[in-house]
Amino acid sequence: MEYYKGLMNSLARGQVSPVYLFYGEEEYLKEKIVEKFKEVLLPQAADFNLDVVDGEETEPFTVVSLAENLPFMAERRLVIVKNTPWFSAKGKARDGGERAEEDHKTGGKEAPLLDYLSNPSPSTCLVFMTGDAVDRRKKLFKAVGSAGQAIEFKALKPAEMVSWLAQKIKAAGKKIDPAAARALVEANGKLGLLNLENEAEKLLRYLGEEPEITLRDVRQVGVTNVEQNIFTVVDEAVAGHTSNALTGIRELLAMKEQPPKILAMLARQLRIAIQVDALVREGCPEREVAGKLGLHDFVVRKALHQARKSGSRKLEWALEQMAGIDADIKKGQQDFLPAIETTLIKFSRL
Repeated sequence: MEYYKGLMNSLARGQVSPVYLFYGEEEYLKEKIVEKFKEVLLPQAADFNLDVVDGEETEPFTVVSLAENLPFMAERRLVIVKNTPWFSAKGKARDGGERAEEDHKTGGKEAPLLDYLSNPSPSTCLVFMTGDAVDRRKKLFKAVGSAGQAIEFKALKPAEMVSWLAQKIKAAGKKIDPAAARALVEANGKLGLLNLENEAEKLLRYLGEEPEITLRDVRQVGVTNVEQNIFTVVDEAVAGHTSNALTGIRELLAMKEQPPKILAMLARQLRIAIQVDALVREGCPEREVAGKLGLHDFVVRKALHQARKSGSRKLEWALEQMAGIDADIKKGQQDFLPAIETTLIKFSRL
């Protein structure tokens, strides 16, 4: 979490780079630091000096055009590019040929960004955001590093999450028993701080006038590990980490969860990802998707990330496989673990 504290301290001292790349899996801290950027850089005339665009739907030259605009009645403009696709790792090249070819492409479509980053506007703070892995060898990544800062938002370690949770509860005027904090992190930490914050707020509402959250409170109110593991299994599968996804399946079986329930929850998560992706593609703003589907914001964000990582077609294929496995198990034609293992391997190769 030192990277986050360092950014906050820099902002407090008024030290702002002209360009940033925020990448990595900890989405909650990214959103928090962006809110701080807005607060510090746009105390007035925010509507005129803030642009937020989706990199999946915006061309590089448009981003440059926004960044080159002059601020209105303020010292700086803030341009935020979410879901930035131009830094992603496309897979490791076997030799220099593939790298040279990709750099050649970068010199085409992404050339306006490279030109801009060679001499960025001092009156604009340009922030790129992505949850995908980045390729540090790309010219664009190196250009950001030269012009500003590329910062990886790493997932916090369990001990850091426990400390963060204790501070949050303290800020609300309550205390949390250390054992309760560890249990809450163990049950919810893998989904990131956004999910952990939601569970903490749920506990605070449940607590009422009581001064301290106990282990009993966490067990009564907190979500079970099942939902968390399902998120993790799908996350690992879409990332191509088949062995990790299988580890999550085995953990669910070790928790005495029955195969039909595991299949049903996997199917539910796949359907959510497909539905979220479809709504966004139809033009529904991300902030409205959760309300339309009756889901928490963090569930929608996670599902959208999963859909973008793998594509709806792969998810639809996997959903069909879940139904087939369920039918075969009920007929006695397949065993659950070998069937799900085969499906995950095929999924990774699609």
